Amino acid sequence: MAEYDAEQLSAGFRARNMLAGYVRRGGRPKAVAPTIPLRAGEKQYGWFPVTVDRRERQIAVITNLRLIAGEEFALWQFTGVRAIPGEWSVALEVRGRDVPLVLSGPWVPWMSVVICAELYGTAWPPGPAPAPRRRQVAACAGRRNG
Repeated sequence: MAEYDAEQLSAGFRARNMLAGYVRRGGRPKAVAPTIPLRAGEKQYGWFPVTVDRRERQIAVITNLRLIAGEEFALWQFTGVRAIPGEWSVALEVRGRDVPLVLSGPWVPWMSVVICAELYGTAWPPGPAPAPRRRQVAACAGRRNG
């Protein structure tokens, strides 16, 4: 992620956290002024730079109906949303595509929440919740049991 500065990465992450909390409380992403021609009933949520499939940088546009990132995808085409930890990236499983669409950039975590809100009505994709981590407590060598 060397092409983005820390301030951009931090802003995208904060926006993701705020939107995720809002969606968890029953909110929906808010529309912005469109930068592309919209279809009937379509709302644009944002536009931002992304790296597509780890190769080329594009401007992505996300709406309630589609994602445009180099090519256009209807949101119903996405069958899976998987964050790639530590890379500000998401892998989107797409009907009719052999390999996932991988997008990366400072606003991709926020965009992932938008996609999940539209597809699932939740901030995160469905699936098992991670098990809570148990805190390991080390025994003190000088302490006696009993």
